[in-house]
Amino acid sequence: MRGLIVIGLFALSIGGCATVQEVSPAAAETAEATPGFDFWGTGEGSYFYHRLIGDCETLVHGHGRNMAWGQWRMPLDLVVDGGAEESEHGGAFLRFSCTDGSACIQQGALSLTPDRVVSHAVPFETMQRARDFSVRVAALKTACGIGG
Repeated sequence: MRGLIVIGLFALSIGGCATVQEVSPAAAETAEATPGFDFWGTGEGSYFYHRLIGDCETLVHGHGRNMAWGQWRMPLDLVVDGGAEESEHGGAFLRFSCTDGSACIQQGALSLTPDRVVSHAVPFETMQRARDFSVRVAALKTACGIGG
């Protein structure tokens, strides 16, 4: 039995070498140089249905599968968060507002965001999660060369 395991591992190692794909240095640099994130969940339970996406142009908060319950698209260089705040139901939220007072945040559902608003609050299960996301957005802005 032990011999079969060794032979199996040897066969896997040979097969693994044949399927290794090389990544060009330029492709690796591009992947590393593109800051951003895309993840589900601002906590446990119903907070799982919140999706947060960020890149150097846009910060997106989606709610529900395929963002069917809501989507907010915020230009990264035009919004700022007001710090984590406690919500009335025991969680927390992070409110993003347009820095120039305009209605720069697109609001809607699915892929349609026809409405414009001046601020939007992202809910989190805990205050710490809200604070951590605030730090993450600030780091994204820095990585993208966006001040404030």
